[in-house]
Amino acid sequence: MALNKVLVSLAALAAFTLPAMAQISSEGGPIYINSERTESLERERKVLLIGNVDIQQGDARLRADTVTMIFAERPASATQTTSVGGGFGQVQTMIAEGNVFYITADMKAKGDRGVYDAASDIITMTGNVALLRERDVAEGAVLRVEIGNRRTTLDGGDGRTRMVIDPDNQPANN
Repeated sequence: MALNKVLVSLAALAAFTLPAMAQISSEGGPIYINSERTESLERERKVLLIGNVDIQQGDARLRADTVTMIFAERPASATQTTSVGGGFGQVQTMIAEGNVFYITADMKAKGDRGVYDAASDIITMTGNVALLRERDVAEGAVLRVEIGNRRTTLDGGDGRTRMVIDPDNQPANN
């Protein structure tokens, strides 16, 4: 049983060391993942990270209760590797649930759920969303973070967005 847990952990670790399109940081680079438990569902092309999940890449950090990583199918022409977890391919989607925090050098965002789509390079957060930039605070229903473009959009959903902007915190224009 212990060997099985080690193999599952190694499979997940190997999958994360493959070159992946997934980026939680505009800087790119290696992705470091910590969780209380890791489950590899090879037939479903998923890795489940459960319990105090902490993912770091460059200056960005994603924290949540659980994260599900869904991998795209490898093209038929792609060569299969013989390494543990080598058949996973590219990360297609990451779904973070429960106490989701996305933190970069510029901002901090929190919500109940976050979904990262690798094809569009966008994180969408929903449920009790709050966005902090220095001392400025914004709240709404849906936050879209376009990672590569460094653009954020906050939507009020059925309500309105709310903001508190500290003008003393803004850089002076000369």
